[in-house]
Amino acid sequence: MQQLGPFLAVGGVIALIAGIVYLAWLMEKKRTEAMTAYAQSHGYVFEGNTPQLIDELSAFKLFNQGRARTAKNTMRGSKEPGAVRICDYQFTTGHGKHQQVHQQTIVVLKTPGRMAPHFFLRRQRALFDALGKVFGGQDINFDDDEAFSKAYVLQTNGDEQQLRGFMSPGLRASLTKMSDKNLLMEVAGDTLVLHLGRRLKPEQLDGLVADAVNIRRNWS
Repeated sequence: MQQLGPFLAVGGVIALIAGIVYLAWLMEKKRTEAMTAYAQSHGYVFEGNTPQLIDELSAFKLFNQGRARTAKNTMRGSKEPGAVRICDYQFTTGHGKHQQVHQQTIVVLKTPGRMAPHFFLRRQRALFDALGKVFGGQDINFDDDEAFSKAYVLQTNGDEQQLRGFMSPGLRASLTKMSDKNLLMEVAGDTLVLHLGRRLKPEQLDGLVADAVNIRRNWS
């Protein structure tokens, strides 16, 4: 019986791993079913896995991080093809015990004919961003808008003066009102990518889409 001990232990480990894999598969299956149901009830066309979306948005910061990038449970607005898309996007960083899978539900909003300069915006993190400034990290502030400047880190890889002109008082005021939502946003040309840094439940998607539309409405 003692000779069977190692085999039973190995069998137990294999069974545990298989159970974890199955549970993960089951959770993803339920997630897809829930997202499909949301799409059908809200007038979206469900597209499933869309690796082409990652290629399309390859210039954006979010889509240049980590490895094993996937876009799944993608849906698009049926009235304006390509204008509004929602998907679960994930990527992996680190290796071994330091490996981490980052998951977020994103909204991609295209605005043909309404171009914007490039910018990346996220909520300010006091200590981390204070250290960043010491070491030369970019954060574009507005002397006449302390509330916005304290709420967000604003960065660009383009023309800073052009961005300052684009960030109208109305747009800044709208964003300041949303500062408690932990928005992460990047805009380039006619495309806006918005997320909260995590996966959202289907019932939370309306709010994220509404925020994206509200931001676009305030573009100059």
